[in-house]
Amino acid sequence: MKMFRGLALAAAALMTSAAYAAEGEVAVFTSNNTDPFFQTIRDGADFSAEERGMATIQYVPTKPNNIVEQIAQVEGAVGREPELMIFVAIDPDALVPAIDKVNQAGIPIANIADKSYKGDFITYVGYDNFALGEIVATRMAEELGGSGKVIIIDGIKGNHTNEERLKGYKAGLAKFPDIEVLASQPANFNRLQALNVMENLLQANPQIDGVLTIVDTMGMGALDAIEGAGREGIIVASIDGIEEAVEAVRDGRMLATAEFSGFSMSCLAFDAYDRSKDGQEVPEDIILPTVLIDQANAEATLDGLRNPTCPTWDEKVGN
Repeated sequence: MKMFRGLALAAAALMTSAAYAAEGEVAVFTSNNTDPFFQTIRDGADFSAEERGMATIQYVPTKPNNIVEQIAQVEGAVGREPELMIFVAIDPDALVPAIDKVNQAGIPIANIADKSYKGDFITYVGYDNFALGEIVATRMAEELGGSGKVIIIDGIKGNHTNEERLKGYKAGLAKFPDIEVLASQPANFNRLQALNVMENLLQANPQIDGVLTIVDTMGMGALDAIEGAGREGIIVASIDGIEEAVEAVRDGRMLATAEFSGFSMSCLAFDAYDRSKDGQEVPEDIILPTVLIDQANAEATLDGLRNPTCPTWDEKVGN
């Protein structure tokens, strides 16, 4: 357990920047405007800020997942002296110097979704990505009856979320010795790239029984390729629980996905800030439960996605 060691207002009295944020401003940093998952983070932040009479400024690289641009955005936001920052790192290691500047300015910052191991954060809010990968891969292997040929489409090499989910996929499949991984190829978290990768893999492999993708957007790209090629009997599963993927699960086009709620992560980041500001203890890591989404709970999941509400602190974290 830890308590955040500085408040924005204390630092603001010592700074002379010409660009000041309005009181109650929250700077929110996400990786791109192309993946619907990141919109759920922005929606959760907007919802939570409005509840508190605060306002958000959304920082998104104009080129998806551009590390250089995100660094510049973080450094630029420091000069505005926001009351709070909500931060998803494209590359946690590359962002260390920028986060150092945030810490030096005394601006409270919460890290969500992709963990940064260096920096002073109020908390990290996220999921156990290894466990998400393992539960989805296990569900696929069971659906295949413990044998078959599987493709993995992963994201950006070196990205923490990507690597943990990939490890989880491999661990889940390894429990079934008659499952063969034909290939593991990256598509950089991009739907169109995943479609192109899948098209090439379909041409190269006459038998493919299952496809695992690191994020749902790539899962939808793979599904586009499979359906476009008229290849039947290939099971697709993924992670994130975005609305389009859950609809595909409900309709039987995808086998499963797993919850990775950006809305909930944003809500709990705001709650953590409230508690730290009041001098209450906040866990260093808030890890949300691993939830598989298949046809059994897809409709209920869709209801929650279309009418999102913030989870309570006690429900997800406890006292």
